[in-house]
Amino acid sequence: MAGRSGRTVMVLGGGVAGLTAAMELAERGFEVTVVEPSGWGGKARSASVPGTGCGGRLDLPSEHGFRFFPGFYRSLPDTMRRIPLQGSPSGVEGNLREAPEMLSARSGRVGETVADVSLSAGPRTPLQILRARGMKLGAEGELNEELLYFANRMLVYMTSSAQRRLGQWEQTSWWDFTAADGASEEYRKVCVVGATRTVVAARAEECSAHTVGGFLEAFGYGFLGRGGAQAADRVLNGPTSTAWIDPWVRHLARLGVRLELGWRVEGLTVRGRTVAGAVLRGPGGRRREADADWYVCALPVDRIGALLARGLAEADPELKRTADLRTDWMVGLQFYLTEPTPITRGHVIYQDSPWALTSISQAQFWDTDFAATYGDGTVADCLSVDISSWDTPGILHGKPARECTRAEVAAEVWAQLADALNDGRRRTLHDGLLHSWYLDPAVKNLDGPGPATNDEALLINTTGSWALRPQARTAAVNLFMAGDFVRCPVNLATMEGANQSGRSAANALLEAAGHDAEPAEVHALYEPSELRRLKEVDAALFRQGRRHILDTPPPWSAPTAPDAPTAPTAPDGPDARLSGTG
Repeated sequence: MAGRSGRTVMVLGGGVAGLTAAMELAERGFEVTVVEPSGWGGKARSASVPGTGCGGRLDLPSEHGFRFFPGFYRSLPDTMRRIPLQGSPSGVEGNLREAPEMLSARSGRVGETVADVSLSAGPRTPLQILRARGMKLGAEGELNEELLYFANRMLVYMTSSAQRRLGQWEQTSWWDFTAADGASEEYRKVCVVGATRTVVAARAEECSAHTVGGFLEAFGYGFLGRGGAQAADRVLNGPTSTAWIDPWVRHLARLGVRLELGWRVEGLTVRGRTVAGAVLRGPGGRRREADADWYVCALPVDRIGALLARGLAEADPELKRTADLRTDWMVGLQFYLTEPTPITRGHVIYQDSPWALTSISQAQFWDTDFAATYGDGTVADCLSVDISSWDTPGILHGKPARECTRAEVAAEVWAQLADALNDGRRRTLHDGLLHSWYLDPAVKNLDGPGPATNDEALLINTTGSWALRPQARTAAVNLFMAGDFVRCPVNLATMEGANQSGRSAANALLEAAGHDAEPAEVHALYEPSELRRLKEVDAALFRQGRRHILDTPPPWSAPTAPDAPTAPTAPDGPDARLSGTG
């Protein structure tokens, strides 16, 4: 790097991770260029339905999937606070609105529950949290054995040591951890499958207990009133790009960041352990080579594979492990309605839907008159739905979503929503409400010639996948990794994880450059001091190859010998640390 300023950085990818790294480095005096092929914000961005606006109105808004900001997010809100917004002392974070309710919808409205998840309701008790999951009480209000066992599962995870979480629960599926075999269908639907398909779009049989347990733990502490006074569920007051991404891009430009949209990285030029340049392909197929002192690779995990054969693996052979990481689909579908239809003041989980649906009625949270702002003036609301299971037959056509046409997907989703929201006395959804619909265009070939593909799939934390995920710092002296698949405190493909990885990449670059600026904070997840001693005891038990002291067989299984430990040998080295410790 002789003769260079040592200050030029090229960020490959303009999603949340790439924009975060760019912001942190630009604030510390680096000359940053970000190249992005599709659109700023990556999977987080919103878009519009072309040709639907008239009379001076905007096109109807659409998105890859509705965005929500749980209370345990800390790094991302910090970034949002630092993005200026006129009239908001807290920057773009001021565009967040609390979603105070959560509806657990059931077929025919039988057994549905509405949970008050608002900050004003104060801390919940553990029983209230369990009941909010939709689990039913036993006879005469008594707790049934399955509810008690699920409470045991959460307590086991919350008091597990860092060594056991990575050494045992990372290798254990959520299905096995919760002892789903032999349990009732209700238990599996609500506590086992429901905890994965509606949150991380992963099969309970494949997703690690380390990931699901950690995510539910973080949510749980928020509901218990621990870890900071933040609303448990927040959403934006408008389309994601309008309320957040566009102001972010403008702020980066003011910081001097060079933003190049329409350019895709095709390969890296590597000399020894140094990246010497990047080959880019831009508008009209134009090809050019660009170089910088430092490189941050912030591409989605499903785009990494093509780059491995074009220089990335040469820069760091260990990155070849990322090719074994798996992705799945969690896709957005918007229904545009002719009347305001606030089903509940927050998110809805459709417990009985074969396609693991979740939804939110958006107009109630937006600081605008929806009909006057978007479409043709007759659209009053947008019911935004996430489809998390694409391999299960539906109730209308009897086919998995992957095998349906786009119109069949929309009709099937509408039928599953109506099955949960309507009964013999009340019809929340009816065909007269439906103006139109729009399915995420990232899903292609549903109408042929097939097979269906998804340009924006999500990382799935399968058992053992932690070992396949890279650190921010690579073996190449000037290459750093960012993205929601990079190891960070939030062990799940989320906007918070992407933001943390961008911060980690910036910090690793600062250290390699010998820069004395204050590093970006990568916020650890909350850990209560009251459980520290139990975790220390568990660490000792794990080293001895013994099971967790509270880990007992489910009441519906045959008894096993109490002295039959199942924990594997504890891992050594830096990977033995719990992801939540930062």
